[in-house]
Amino acid sequence: MDELMHKLVSAVLVALLLTVVSAISVATRKRKVARAEGAAPAPAEDPTQALLREARNHDLRRDELAAQGHTAEALGHARAAAERWRLLTDQRPGRFLAERRAALASLAGLLTVAGHESEATRARMEADSLV
Repeated sequence: MDELMHKLVSAVLVALLLTVVSAISVATRKRKVARAEGAAPAPAEDPTQALLREARNHDLRRDELAAQGHTAEALGHARAAAERWRLLTDQRPGRFLAERRAALASLAGLLTVAGHESEATRARMEADSLV
């Protein structure tokens, strides 16, 4: 009977030790992974994503200001939007052409309202040249 009890207690102790060692190993591994992730540099954002956000924000602000009758301020945002869309089409040829045309058309419209006909004509011609 003592021998049977000894074997059972030994098996339980071995199982307990294996469980403790496994738990310590898992905890150590998690700490190492957390340290490595903490030390890793943050992923860099694609610069075109920032430009795209800026272009859309300028488009939105231009439309809001134009609707409120603030032509001068809307004109500033229209110019900024057209420039951002130009940079985007330069960096990603073949993409964002429709957005650039729309921004130039809005810019031309605001320039006409502000009395800058020659600039408006240039903006229209640039928009028409985009194919």
